[in-house]
Amino acid sequence: MSAELAPGWSSELVSLPDGRTCEVLVHGDQERALVHQPGTPSGTAPDPLLAEVGDALGLRVVIPLRPGYGSSTPNPGRRMADVPGDIEAVVAKLGVREFISAGYSGGGPHSLATAALAPSCKAAAVVVSPAPRDAEGLDYYDGMAASNHEEWALADQGIEAVRPWLERHGAEIRENPVANFVELTSDALPDVDRAVILGDAGRVGAGLAKALENGIEGWLEDDIALTTPWGFDLPSVTTPVAFWAGRQDKFISCRHTAWMALQIPGSDLHLLAEHGHLSLMRALLPELLGDLIRKAGW
Repeated sequence: MSAELAPGWSSELVSLPDGRTCEVLVHGDQERALVHQPGTPSGTAPDPLLAEVGDALGLRVVIPLRPGYGSSTPNPGRRMADVPGDIEAVVAKLGVREFISAGYSGGGPHSLATAALAPSCKAAAVVVSPAPRDAEGLDYYDGMAASNHEEWALADQGIEAVRPWLERHGAEIRENPVANFVELTSDALPDVDRAVILGDAGRVGAGLAKALENGIEGWLEDDIALTTPWGFDLPSVTTPVAFWAGRQDKFISCRHTAWMALQIPGSDLHLLAEHGHLSLMRALLPELLGDLIRKAGW
């Protein structure tokens, strides 16, 4: 199935080997691709910046919606290690032989899992990402705003503990995506991040609406996957990886990113003083993707 959304963009429904369906947003038809893995909650909308940078770098933009989001079939109990298989099936269906992966926030660990477990992935960026919940020596909640801490502390307790929180706030965000998301996360938004949301409210709102159009299942699955074992070991990753974080990040401390970089020999770490959780990838997308292309050897 393909439905035209905006010039150059299409929506695909890809059948997966186990009978589930993955909804995918695609821009371009280049042989090599960027698999973009959004944050949590993970919705997406046509993104002029991704399209522009992808075209300039010769990349098709492929954005798979994780299980439970949009029209992607839920997969309760999924781990980080389960998503790369879905991505391999998607890119094969689209005729992509090699890709680079970039994931931010809740998409960061999924991008790292893709580097670890997807043979077609040639390099990966992990941007403003949380570390594994059992990261030894890391004070997991240090520097995390109260709003994010509340959600993740409930997720630590399991599905039934966090579900009511997600249902309540999911309903609020569906009612008025940008305003209510900003209200919910206000304590986590330094000026540099608030400017990103308010300056691109249409895209942000459309993405949040897409994430929650069929309820909170995708968000719930993400939260549990983020706070339970990921299903792969970081030191085993041999695909080139670059870690990026902003020192102003109040959603997830940049110390998470630094901790992960130390676990993977040969990985690169970029810590930016002037950026927070939302601003970094928007401001540095050409540099970030250019770096991945070089790492992939393209």
